[in-house]
Amino acid sequence: MNISEDFFSFLKLQPQLFFIDRFLKTFPQADLFLVGGAVRDLLLHRDVKNADYDFVICNLSVPEIEAWFATQGSIERAGKNFEVFKFLPKGFHVSNTRFIDITLPRTESPLPNSLGGYRDFETQSDPSLPIENDLMRRDFTVNAMAFNFRTRELIDPYHGQADLKTKTLRAVGNPADRFQEDLTRILRGIRFAAELSFEIESHTWDAMIHNVPRLNRMRKEEGKNEFVVARETIGEELSKSLLANPQITIKLLLESRALEELFPSVWRHAKIDEHYLDPLLKLLPVPNGTHMEHAIILLLRELTEEEAKTTLSFTGLSTISKQSLRRVESDRVLWIIQKLAQTLTHGDVTTMRASQFEKQFMSEHGKLHLEILKHMGKDQILNAAHKRRDEICTRWKCEEHEPIPTLLSGEDIIRLGIPEGMRVRELIEEVRDKQLDGHLLSREAALDWVRKQIN
Repeated sequence: MNISEDFFSFLKLQPQLFFIDRFLKTFPQADLFLVGGAVRDLLLHRDVKNADYDFVICNLSVPEIEAWFATQGSIERAGKNFEVFKFLPKGFHVSNTRFIDITLPRTESPLPNSLGGYRDFETQSDPSLPIENDLMRRDFTVNAMAFNFRTRELIDPYHGQADLKTKTLRAVGNPADRFQEDLTRILRGIRFAAELSFEIESHTWDAMIHNVPRLNRMRKEEGKNEFVVARETIGEELSKSLLANPQITIKLLLESRALEELFPSVWRHAKIDEHYLDPLLKLLPVPNGTHMEHAIILLLRELTEEEAKTTLSFTGLSTISKQSLRRVESDRVLWIIQKLAQTLTHGDVTTMRASQFEKQFMSEHGKLHLEILKHMGKDQILNAAHKRRDEICTRWKCEEHEPIPTLLSGEDIIRLGIPEGMRVRELIEEVRDKQLDGHLLSREAALDWVRKQIN
């Protein structure tokens, strides 16, 4: 089987792409192309079951596209300045299927006053435009390929297949032009290098470094100063990179000086302490992506709470959608940073109040705290915490990080005659201390102890 037959056979098996054969039969004059990341990933034999499918249709008018696809599912226009449609096939729901992008071939050219923002383009859609002209505007050669469903040809004018074989990330055309046109491509380049474990071609890398200082450019928009590259966009790219491979991401952010531009508070620490980034440079990708959160905490670990909040906002990491797997929970990150600032010793862990120990090392946040300490090489503290946690879990027959039921509630203590307030909270914590330390082993024993305190 050749590559084209592989493509066609695989894609025909994808249930959400049922419309392909119907489309080709209905419009014999039109060409239908799969473009972009899905083509790249198919060639790399990556999992594309949940891929973003992007199609370009040549030689067909917008009204014909809208009318026909409306019979195959729901379609709505997404692009304001050019023809982009979001299509959801019949029988599929947004909860478990991504929208399919459908566009006309188009050209892009930067506006005379362009500063490198995503809105700084003049875009023209033209159904008669050859697909090669559409591919010309794309960022990297490995993303500038298209599969023609009618001819079953792979269109590869910029030798993306060759770059895939050598694991090379190379800009389409002149790298200087590509990054000046759209500064977001700098972070996309870092993200693709992290996701694919590719080397960035030298001219492409030089152009990225040259344009990094422009990532924080600002301009007036309706009387307000705004960033040319939206912080939300930066957050999206950074989080995708860190999720894919935190080690490569941090390395490239450091070497490109993007770390200095986007994380200035972190950079100040890294300049003073040459080993500050060491824990991050040892982080490997993991299947569940948890090292993304670990990387962010390790990056910010010595910042003040205010500096950390500012950094999460400035990089757009606090703006990730609540529905996203890449969501950064700022409160959780700040909680860990606050605990790391305590500079605990082995003795502190051994002697701290049991209820405090539980919150710091046995809660869901506590599990994360232990993982960060491990990355930081804090073995003595880690060993003391594991030992004390194991003792408590053995006593109460609980699994690791499984919550231990409380013996008493606040209402129990109020019913014994203590007015609602601070004293109730104090007694609850004291009961919890004694429970975890093994001095109170039943509800009855706990009630008796509280009664004695009252009397």
